[in-house]
Amino acid sequence: MKKSLGIILSFILFLLVVMPTLTSAHSGRTDSNGGHNCSAKSKSKGLCSGYHYHNGGSSNKSTNVSSTSTKITKVKVISNEYPPAPHCIKLKDTYKSTDTYFNYYERNWDCNRYTIDGEVFTYLDLNLYVNNKYMNLNSQLISVKNSSYISVRDFSNSFKFSIEQDKVGNVILKKDKIIIKITTDDKKILLNDKYTGVKAIKAEGYYYIPLRSAMALIDGKINSIENSKIYLSY
Repeated sequence: MKKSLGIILSFILFLLVVMPTLTSAHSGRTDSNGGHNCSAKSKSKGLCSGYHYHNGGSSNKSTNVSSTSTKITKVKVISNEYPPAPHCIKLKDTYKSTDTYFNYYERNWDCNRYTIDGEVFTYLDLNLYVNNKYMNLNSQLISVKNSSYISVRDFSNSFKFSIEQDKVGNVILKKDKIIIKITTDDKKILLNDKYTGVKAIKAEGYYYIPLRSAMALIDGKINSIENSKIYLSY
């Protein structure tokens, strides 16, 4: 009997301890957000004061999840990327097309050769013969506006002129009574201090004179051009 009474008293004591906690924690009838308004009875007990949530409820019915997409950085692909020849100058890259991962461009090059005054010139693949003797040239003959030019140094070597510069930098060629001067400021060609009406050009650091005019200065002539050979005589 005493054992049964002890069990009953222990159960009553357990209820007295646990019931207030259950009462304060109970959510009552909650709405779809998991909350409800505080009842007058709960307010009087100091358990709540207004609308509140139970069991992790929230005012938002759903959680907004932001999705991010990975931005693709396209790679620039250039065709004809490297110069066709060492002297070529890059002009611009021209857009051609694109796909998911690449932008395609074509590189444009200027492969012309220019004199110091901006005139286009080309090298001539010609071997020079003077009085049927082969001349070993330091610089190739060049062509400007369909006229052939020979470097001043090669001209002086081929026709036995001495070459020097005066105090102001003019180039002077001398042989017997012939003095050919090339002025550095305007590149005029003078014969015995008289302007010939012909000008030299400067290309890649060298002075050149028109071959036909140069032959006229020494009473020489161009005999023929054949099989990549040019024949002069004087």
